[in-house]
Amino acid sequence: MNTSKYTERWTPTHQQELLLRAALLKGPGAIEAWNEWKSGVDVEELDPASHRMLPLLYRNLQVHGIKDPSMAKYKGVYRQTWYKNQILLHAIASVLRSFHDAGIRTMVLKGAALTMLHYRDYGLRPMNDFDVLVSPDQALSAVNLLQGLGWTPIEFTPASEYISAGYSHGFKNNNGQEFDLHWHLLSQCREVNSDEDFWEGAIETKFHDVPTYVLNPADQLLHTCIHGARWNYIPPFRWVADAAIILNTAGCEIDWHRLIEQTRKRRLVLPLRETLHYLRTAVDAPVPPEIWKSIRDLPVPKIERLEYMVNVSPPTRWTAMLDLWCQHSRLAGDTTLLNKLTGFPRFLRHIWGRSLWKIPLYGLFKMVNWHKNPLAKRP
Repeated sequence: MNTSKYTERWTPTHQQELLLRAALLKGPGAIEAWNEWKSGVDVEELDPASHRMLPLLYRNLQVHGIKDPSMAKYKGVYRQTWYKNQILLHAIASVLRSFHDAGIRTMVLKGAALTMLHYRDYGLRPMNDFDVLVSPDQALSAVNLLQGLGWTPIEFTPASEYISAGYSHGFKNNNGQEFDLHWHLLSQCREVNSDEDFWEGAIETKFHDVPTYVLNPADQLLHTCIHGARWNYIPPFRWVADAAIILNTAGCEIDWHRLIEQTRKRRLVLPLRETLHYLRTAVDAPVPPEIWKSIRDLPVPKIERLEYMVNVSPPTRWTAMLDLWCQHSRLAGDTTLLNKLTGFPRFLRHIWGRSLWKIPLYGLFKMVNWHKNPLAKRP
């Protein structure tokens, strides 16, 4: 499979890449990229993904001593981000404290963890929601606790069968804040013990004086890259900035051999290979050449190639079903194709929350009516 045509589906546009370079590079390269970027865009009409990068652009241009009328706009977005993040981080701390008091172990993921450990500035990375990982055996307790705290599950309330097949679920509160509860770190890896080594390698810390955990730098980089190599209606190219910031702030602390082993073990070679290649070539990220070569030379099974193609493709009725098949195939493990085929309806029953005998008709209904909601989030 030629992966280049699929990689183009999640990589930034030329203008977005210029913005990334302006926000991340040091020296003349950053200024040149900024001058070219601002000459080709209307800052008042930016796409949402580019708008999210303005705080980081502001800080980098400020470091370079840039004096320009547009800096007032960038600064305004930075200050607004700082204010909104303070409110959201306060909500995170409240939830974490409730989890801790209930004996539920937590790990802070994505934006909140990156802001705390790597950006180290509440105004640099906008966050629309926050993500927390718990262990699968505590997921139901976490769901019940969240509901008691006033958080409403989105679409449906996760039950034990859904937790056995899914990996996360969204909640919202009366303030319009959103919370993603994870019981598995990666959507591709949903086995009961698939996160044990993430927990074993996690770093114990405190979030607003509440004990919790965060991923170590190697696992943080893996999570950021794998999450970035997916198609999205609003291209979330801030993963490039997240990964570059991790590499620049924790480069010497990254256990590259762990990264390679985690990638091989979890059969995620293709998305990590493509994202690291992009980071090296587009924003001059410090990925050691020998590490890149080691990852490049790892074998890629056919199922992983299919999974990558599905994840980076715009969702359709066919890619949605293929995505479900890939998820089930991973969960089923090294069994026969016949066993996977016969087990697929049970997997769909857990994901869709329907009786087994209703699965064929419900699946047909979803495929026929896909055009009504083609951009629905994948399970």
